Amino acid sequence: MSTVLRPTSAVPAAARARLLGPGTRRRAGAAAALSLAAAWVHLAYAAPHLRQWWAYGAFFLATGAGQALFAPLLLRRPRAWVLAVGVAGNVAIIGMYVVTRTYGPPMGPHARVPEVAGPIDLATTAAEVCLVGVLLTMMSPVPRRWVANLLVAFALLLWALRLTGSLP
Repeated sequence: MSTVLRPTSAVPAAARARLLGPGTRRRAGAAAALSLAAAWVHLAYAAPHLRQWWAYGAFFLATGAGQALFAPLLLRRPRAWVLAVGVAGNVAIIGMYVVTRTYGPPMGPHARVPEVAGPIDLATTAAEVCLVGVLLTMMSPVPRRWVANLLVAFALLLWALRLTGSLP
């Protein structure tokens, strides 16, 4: 129990290995490549979105920077909390994509005007979905179960809100 209070570097390798699934290093490379690909697209499309409205551009800059910085962090320190942050961040980005394509951006000059889905943004979202899947496979069974249960609970909540008319 005392390993919880020690710095990460002092935790024995066997204890750290229990937090992550087998083959973590191999999968970390794939996840980093997917994250960098998504980051590249977000950063490449930041300027056109900045011209539409500053907050649209800021969102693209923040997501691109976050995904770009996530890749080396994942390669250097593939810890369970890093994986959970990556899952949460990419699920949030995927959620915003679904909202903007079905309902429209929640604010700004194009609020409530759905955007057309294009091949580049569909491919980027597919890479983010794959990234979430790879990150989940990198987790050991207990954290993976927690994260998967939270994702399912969140999806059920959104579904219930949509069915009751609370969400458009």
